[in-house]
Amino acid sequence: MKRCNRLGFGICYGLLGLALAPASPCQAAIQQLPGCAIEQTTETGGIRKLAVVVGVGQYISDKVPDLAGPPQDARRMLEILSGKNGYGFPKENVCLLLDDQATLQNLQDAFDNFLLPRLKEQDIVVFYYAGHGSQTADKNGDEPDGQDETLVLHDSRTEQNGRKLGDFIDDRLNGLLAKVYKKSNNVTVILDSCNSGTATRGDRETMVARFVEPAADPVEDLLAEGVGDGAGELAPESMPNLIALTAASDGTSALEQAGRGVFTDALLQVLGQGSSQALTYAQAARQIPALVAARSYQIPYFQGNLERPVFGNSLRTAPVAWEVTELGPPLKLAGPPLPGLGAGAELRIYDGALSGADTRDPAKAKASVVLDSLTGLTATANVVGKNASAAAMAVGDIAVPVRPADDYVRINVRIKPESEPGGVPPDRAAAIKQAITDDPDAKSLLNVSDGSGDFELSLTSDGLLQLKGPENRVRNVFGQDSDAAHNLWQHARQKGLLQLRGEGGSEFSDNQSLQVEVVPSARQDDCAKGVWEAAAPNADQIMPLCHRWNVKVTLDKNAPSPLLVGGVVLSTDGSSYGFPADGRRELLKPGESTTFNASGETFRAGLPLDVWDQLIVFGTKEKNPVRWDLLTQSAHTRAADPAKTGLYRALDRYLTGTRGQALDSDSAEDTTWTLSKIKLRVEANSRFQKSGDRGLAGFSRTREFTIPHFDIRPYLPDDNQTALYKVLQKADWLAQAAAGDGFGYKGHAWNAASDLDNLKRGIDCSRAIWFAFTRAGLPYNAGDKYLNTADMVKAASPLAQHFERCDSEPLQTGDLLVYRDPTRGDGHVVMVVDPQKRIAWGSHGYDGNAKELKVKPDIGVEYQLIKYKKDWERWDRKTMRQKACWRYRKFGEEAHSARGLPGIKALAKACDIKSRCGN
Repeated sequence: MKRCNRLGFGICYGLLGLALAPASPCQAAIQQLPGCAIEQTTETGGIRKLAVVVGVGQYISDKVPDLAGPPQDARRMLEILSGKNGYGFPKENVCLLLDDQATLQNLQDAFDNFLLPRLKEQDIVVFYYAGHGSQTADKNGDEPDGQDETLVLHDSRTEQNGRKLGDFIDDRLNGLLAKVYKKSNNVTVILDSCNSGTATRGDRETMVARFVEPAADPVEDLLAEGVGDGAGELAPESMPNLIALTAASDGTSALEQAGRGVFTDALLQVLGQGSSQALTYAQAARQIPALVAARSYQIPYFQGNLERPVFGNSLRTAPVAWEVTELGPPLKLAGPPLPGLGAGAELRIYDGALSGADTRDPAKAKASVVLDSLTGLTATANVVGKNASAAAMAVGDIAVPVRPADDYVRINVRIKPESEPGGVPPDRAAAIKQAITDDPDAKSLLNVSDGSGDFELSLTSDGLLQLKGPENRVRNVFGQDSDAAHNLWQHARQKGLLQLRGEGGSEFSDNQSLQVEVVPSARQDDCAKGVWEAAAPNADQIMPLCHRWNVKVTLDKNAPSPLLVGGVVLSTDGSSYGFPADGRRELLKPGESTTFNASGETFRAGLPLDVWDQLIVFGTKEKNPVRWDLLTQSAHTRAADPAKTGLYRALDRYLTGTRGQALDSDSAEDTTWTLSKIKLRVEANSRFQKSGDRGLAGFSRTREFTIPHFDIRPYLPDDNQTALYKVLQKADWLAQAAAGDGFGYKGHAWNAASDLDNLKRGIDCSRAIWFAFTRAGLPYNAGDKYLNTADMVKAASPLAQHFERCDSEPLQTGDLLVYRDPTRGDGHVVMVVDPQKRIAWGSHGYDGNAKELKVKPDIGVEYQLIKYKKDWERWDRKTMRQKACWRYRKFGEEAHSARGLPGIKALAKACDIKSRCGN
């Protein structure tokens, strides 16, 4: 699986002027870099804290789209490093490169002349980059996938002084990091960019991806022949303590919204909080993903020795906060740019002398306020709750954000116009808009537009209304258009809940005090396939399709008091389920556990697949109960509950967008509370991506990694007339008919009386491909002639009549990979089923596992996990190399119109026993 910002380890070459000539070692001329105090650095306690912070949003090349966010993100990173209550980096110790300062030469010089000459053992180093990432062809053979990852600088992909400049390649960056690491191993790298693209909806998004396509005429970083990093990760074995925090992984894109990086926002929210103990990278890594998930589908990635204190700081305790400047009315506040501030943001006012955990204890707050307006670095606010026992507010008191602005909760929805494929007719679109306006919950939390949106409403081929999420996956299909308004409100409410952070003071810690596990229910039905692999407490859980499950919660034995526990399951389709489902109070004493399994508290792992749902479990003190089951219901239902106090009432305001209108002294929270969040993902064909265990359930124990009982349905488009649907169905028929290697691996003349008679003799790999296409009724070549692998790799292959080459493209379902061994003169061909999990289909020769595992090689028509050769570049021996990738032209055309993308119809009844589990 390709991970964003995957950078390896290499050597350093300097940029002398614009010549791009190699130097050894780096010898760029000493110069005064803009934003970098070359001659000055400050040392504290014998240790220097040094940073290079890069934010590039303006590009010379008109082929690289500008970005609004990176320069502002870089300035905000500078503030958290060097500002008040930050991490103690003297400003003169930070090299800040923005836009036209962020050139290839200047970044090289920032390492050569700013960092390396003054760096010594035990010093602390931070490298932060925000901007576009990309890829370029690997020229020195060190990358398994044939691609170097790159950072796109201000002057990348331009021609200057007669020379073409490329991107800043990973080999170069890792060589510089290696030199830094040799002097001090306390190095943190933060990358808010991405080096692979995803299926986003493009320029109509309110989100912008920090990824730019590789240059059509790529220019490599001029490394010595054969020299490169060869590493699969940012922190290879030679730099085990290097900390890497990257914005996106698992093929997701790093995104920005409204000129701010989603990942950087979440990072700064977590790093800016106050605490009595030093924040570790591990603690930050547990908190950041949910904040990111509240606003985008990207999945952050954290790597290295995460138990270390963030930026080596063990003394910082005060939060990055605003201050009261005037008591008013209106109350006036001022401070640095913080994530989540804006109209409707809620802050807690504390005595200006407080720090550490005290600034996260509601009982020690003077008041709760909600911002009425914000201009630059100043704001006005309304008091919405007071602590009767606290002193009066005073100028100089600090204001700590506890819940973000309305705009951070609101979602943007696009109704696809009729002029586009799958568009909604005007009268139907108007009715949908009116339904949203008439919904008391939805109207305050949704922005509806024809032009842009994080979510998109369109029509299926059957004329049903469907909702796609920011990642361009179908989230839900509605039987009635009127259901869309309520479902969209549910998505907005989920966004709000995901941004919650506990206020445990010194008593409780988020993702620590409450240990949460998802456990299989005692009773399962016949539709539940696959094997459940239990995750550790508070770790993300992967669940097999159709398995029933429950939530188990344990209160840490060292907790100072009992807690009432409950929570919310947030499904990607918009559904939310609060528990305890009957509103009971579930009290846990320290060390006790409970499993929620009463009526309405058993869940089933269903659609959609391969996206992360969220589970949040809360703990509150006995005097501060919350009806978590009602918070997932409509405003009308919640209004019927007269017992709303404290946190309950504050959250109700938060989820309906009616904050800050009037003083309500009873609504102030006055006790500590905490939460734990984990992610949940449902998979058909579960665990096939894990292949290290020979005896793994789902695999043959006596053969190579053949996948028995493979379910092709997750890969089928909803439209059964598409070419991909037809080919996959025919391929699956052949695999299932050959279960147990009933159709052997054999090449022969196809001259028997029937297909079945021929199949009984056997079928080889290239014949299997021919069979799947031609028997699906699709044209294969002129005359639909059988082609062997030698024919498939020819420059003028007959396949070109209906296929196009995809050698340099990311793999897709249905691609044909052709291998040849020039030494032996033989070949092999497979069809890609799942590029990420490395599942292929065909009549297989083994992929090299058999010798390693000491089992019999696989032959015959099957689905097979390509475990041994992870890059797809070779098959069962070093000389059997991939020589061609072919993509059926119709597949690409249908995918472009969305008809050929995987859908959910084939699995709609997968968990329904009455329909034979959808079969």
